[in-house]
Amino acid sequence: MAERSLTDIELERMIAGDFSATRMAELEAKATAADRTRLDELRAEHAAFFGTVDVDAEVRAIGKKMQKLEPEKQPRSMWWRWIFAGGALAAAAATLLVLVGRRDRPDDDIGIKGDGITLRVHAATDEASTRTLASGDAVAPGTRIRFEVGGTKRGYLTVIGFDARGATTVYYPYGGAQAAVFDPASGGLLPGAIALDATPGAEKFVAVFSEQPFSVEKVAAGVQGKGAFPREVAHAEVVLQKALPEAPK
Repeated sequence: MAERSLTDIELERMIAGDFSATRMAELEAKATAADRTRLDELRAEHAAFFGTVDVDAEVRAIGKKMQKLEPEKQPRSMWWRWIFAGGALAAAAATLLVLVGRRDRPDDDIGIKGDGITLRVHAATDEASTRTLASGDAVAPGTRIRFEVGGTKRGYLTVIGFDARGATTVYYPYGGAQAAVFDPASGGLLPGAIALDATPGAEKFVAVFSEQPFSVEKVAAGVQGKGAFPREVAHAEVVLQKALPEAPK
């Protein structure tokens, strides 16, 4: 099999037009035949997902939410242009960008381990790189993150957020009521990137896995800390601390 030179994250950001013209030219020159084949696969998966989404309705919902959270006009970053160019998805004060990827390399020392699964949170630091966040890390509103789940068994998975206001958001499958099919052999980098909202305080992200189908409602109490998780599920979590920037003196 031909060697890959580019990661899935780089390919996905190429699809979204998130790189400068210079950086895009560098990546295109570096891409191998295997990279181009994978790029075509990602484009097809991306298009298939957006065929199921009412993009216009979600864009309107995002606009209303951003007006409530950010009364002052803020400059739009490269990533925000990525979100709106690809089709925006509102998710309870966060923005979900659908991109399909696969796991590129293990980082078990950084991943937060649960019973049988691991959860990693990747943050974009600039147009060309990302870093993996650890539980307890401080992040600013607007930080763009993606989830990666590691496991050894096929089954069903959901990723849920629980913020300082007590709001719960299902990030994977986006807005779903049931866990999605999960196959670790297909790669653990999940579809979707979110830009963290402006709600200060801790936000907990929980990956929940079971070999049998289950509903989000069934695990909600465990995610919210109001009860125990069912015995048949495994879970792992990462908690990030969101802090608003200090006002100028």
